[in-house]
Amino acid sequence: MLYQPGDYVCPADLPRPILCRVQDVESLSVGRDVSQVLKLEPLDGPWPAGTLLIRLDAAVVPVPARTSWQGSAFPRLPGTTHPRTRPRTPNRRAAA
Repeated sequence: MLYQPGDYVCPADLPRPILCRVQDVESLSVGRDVSQVLKLEPLDGPWPAGTLLIRLDAAVVPVPARTSWQGSAFPRLPGTTHPRTRPRTPNRRAAA
């Protein structure tokens, strides 16, 4: 995927999803492959205002624009799973 300034992404290497806006993009060609170096403006997180994060395009997860206005701006990152818990059922022996 090729990114453009104004796109929204989440860096995949942070402990929790942090929504960032792409501020600047530099494209690099190596043979037939194109990689991008992204300058990201975090919209949340522990950084002071004006902080820019630098990531390669492969190190971010795109956030669809539609998701951000629906109140679910943080998609599940690939490779992260949350174990499902079964509802608690009372122990029949304890009730007897």
